[in-house]
Amino acid sequence: MTNNTRPAPGKLLYLCPADTPDARESARQLHHFGYEARLLADIPSLLAAVEAAPPAGVLLDCGALCRQGEQAERALREMSARAPLACISPHGDMQARLRAVRMGCQAYLTRPLDIATLLDTLDRLTAPPRADAGKVLIIDDSPAMVAFYAAHLGAAGFVTQALTDPMQALEALADSPPELILLDMNMPGASGQELARVIRQQDAYLSIPIVFLSAESDVGRQREAMSTGGDEFLQKPIEPEHLISAVKSRVIRYRALRALMVRDSLTGLLNHTSFKERLRAEVARARRLGKTLSVGLIDIDHFKRVNDSHGHPAGDRVIRNLSRLLRQRLRGADVIGRYGGEEFAVALVDTSLESARGVLDAIRESFAAVEQQAGTQLFRCSFSAGLAQLPPCEDADSLIQSADEALYRAKRGGRNRVETA
Repeated sequence: MTNNTRPAPGKLLYLCPADTPDARESARQLHHFGYEARLLADIPSLLAAVEAAPPAGVLLDCGALCRQGEQAERALREMSARAPLACISPHGDMQARLRAVRMGCQAYLTRPLDIATLLDTLDRLTAPPRADAGKVLIIDDSPAMVAFYAAHLGAAGFVTQALTDPMQALEALADSPPELILLDMNMPGASGQELARVIRQQDAYLSIPIVFLSAESDVGRQREAMSTGGDEFLQKPIEPEHLISAVKSRVIRYRALRALMVRDSLTGLLNHTSFKERLRAEVARARRLGKTLSVGLIDIDHFKRVNDSHGHPAGDRVIRNLSRLLRQRLRGADVIGRYGGEEFAVALVDTSLESARGVLDAIRESFAAVEQQAGTQLFRCSFSAGLAQLPPCEDADSLIQSADEALYRAKRGGRNRVETA
């Protein structure tokens, strides 16, 4: 399957009222970041639109709405149960903020509007709840026990993968790393303790929680099992509520620690090391399944000039804006990382080189149209990109090298373009 259907339709957003000074420009800028912004003249028009087509969010100009009466405020408060509200106001005092809260607003922004702050607020406000509670790999030689654990965890929202043969564990981990491993202690072929030692020998799996399952009641034996790399010991028979509670708390902690370990603090994207780890896994998967994989390196053009002319905070906003565009335009299965400084790396799974070029070219055009902001100054940026594909590249290192060479040609060719290896 080629990757030629993006970008997806934007999130529907209502702006009201439509006659404020920055309403049309805000709508135009938001379009570049995946929002379909519709301007509505007044409160009755807004209420009718929400009734006909519920949006992902509503952006209200509270300064312009301050002349509305209590009836309008009550209508907005009732509407906030169906669509999250964000308020824009020229005032930041307690009284103005309190009035917005009483109207049902969940976010409050003051003028002059900063597009990066506005986008952060809207992204948070309109983000869908995470569908799964966590990804759990169950390893137990008993099909009945596997079915029992999977049924109860699945009902609690967890995504489960089950193995009854411990010898298949490494392949399952490489194909789709879980957020927790439920591991039976006594299995033919390899005991739980032995398998835990094998798993902990590999750096990529050091942080994944391992919860042992056993009827063993001897505390000394339990401690011995924990010393091999386990994080918790659950004694059989296990009450479903206890199982779900133990797994949930471990997954929440794992996600928090994992985010600190693998994510770039400015953008929330994978850091350099984590991207390369994910890339190696995607290369192995693509080769095993006979699929294509396209890898791109992206570099913001003349970024030093941005920092020198507008300051490092403005440069950080530019980086965050590009990272947001990449997250919104690429699929969940694709891999995105901040490779270093103003450089980004992407891996587009099951995507041909030409399809990948079309996707990055569309993102490049959108990024070049975004008005970046530094105080009251507005400016624009562009990026150059280089792409390579597996095959003919054979591994992660050759993909990165070929993409880097293509990026160099894009820079030499005048910048603000995408080149392929």
